[in-house]
Amino acid sequence: MLGFNLKRSSRDFMGHLILIAIPIALIAFFNFVYTNSDIISGIQGERLNLLATLTVGFALTFQIYGAGLSFETIGIDFFSPIHERLACSPANLRSMIITTLVSSSVVSFAQTLAIMLFSVIVLGTGIVHMIWVLVIMLLSIIFHQLFGSAILLASRSVKTANIVTTIYGSVAPMLVGLYFPLPDTKLFAIIRQFSTPMSLANTAIRGIIIEDTGMLLSALTPLLVLIILLFLILKPLVGRVTR
Repeated sequence: MLGFNLKRSSRDFMGHLILIAIPIALIAFFNFVYTNSDIISGIQGERLNLLATLTVGFALTFQIYGAGLSFETIGIDFFSPIHERLACSPANLRSMIITTLVSSSVVSFAQTLAIMLFSVIVLGTGIVHMIWVLVIMLLSIIFHQLFGSAILLASRSVKTANIVTTIYGSVAPMLVGLYFPLPDTKLFAIIRQFSTPMSLANTAIRGIIIEDTGMLLSALTPLLVLIILLFLILKPLVGRVTR
């Protein structure tokens, strides 16, 4: 079943191209803007080069939109006439949801990896401790796949899940200062580092790159807690739609 879902998740060629090509284009565009003006990105800091912060920021941003890989598939299977046929089949419906989440996470990680490798190989971005950075990227992907699916199962509406993730995907990058710098105050520093799951992942990656263990743990711990909470929230929601 996992192999089937992997093939199913990878069929949308245009969708995957958009989720890879757009962030790459935005990285190149914002790099051009920032390096040809006096504007400094709000997430740029000591020992973090501009391309690295843009690459991490946009890779994390498009993981939010990549949550549709799971909740749109689950929506088709469980909130359309297809559900009646599945319910009459010997398929384990709970396993179907789990394998959809796993396969969607794998595909989303492949998209993130493509963005990161393009930025490193083609644009010459320098990112140290890449393996550990990718681990945090994977945790961010898991959170957003679970987040989108939880909204879908709670609302029973793909449209609602799309609206919520789109709004979140629009606001979260602003709160980390990706598009424009935030005021240099303690309040905005907290907002930039800890206000959203994307902020937490970005802060954890920043801690890895600058080798600040305190920063890493302060962001990684709440991110892991949120993932665990989503697992606990999803359990009864999955049970409700698979009964």
